[in-house]
Amino acid sequence: GEAGGLVQPTPTRADIRLKAMVVITQPTSGRILVNPVYETDGRLIGYRIPGGHVEFGEKAQETIVREIHEEMGTELADVQFLHVIENCFTYAGRSCHEVIFIYRATFADPAWLNKDEIQAQEDNGEDFILTWQDPHALPGQLPLFPTGLKGLL
Repeated sequence: GEAGGLVQPTPTRADIRLKAMVVITQPTSGRILVNPVYETDGRLIGYRIPGGHVEFGEKAQETIVREIHEEMGTELADVQFLHVIENCFTYAGRSCHEVIFIYRATFADPAWLNKDEIQAQEDNGEDFILTWQDPHALPGQLPLFPTGLKGLL
């Protein structure tokens, strides 16, 4: 690239990201488990449901089970396919294209449904917190990610 590598190469189909995410609903309140999403400048831009990238050779349903185990240290139960969402968007100045398998599930240990907040850790070791929120009335009227999910709930 030019200018010290600032020009991004033209994306190809290899740049399409395959993800799996899960809607976990708190039965007593109808709220769902989400974590905050920040732009690279630190601004809070919305909330997203948990999940992650599908690894090569892994089924999407296996991805959410693995991600929840890795990030939160707990297990899912009653995992059910909900929908596929496809989004094209720009984040951190880069064009992104993702295909996301959306599942519904609950925690194998029902006590997790009563926790006010859940501590979790990204692959890179960064800590984050998930909280229960009304998907139709998120704080600051911020969006729910992935885009298109709210219409399915």
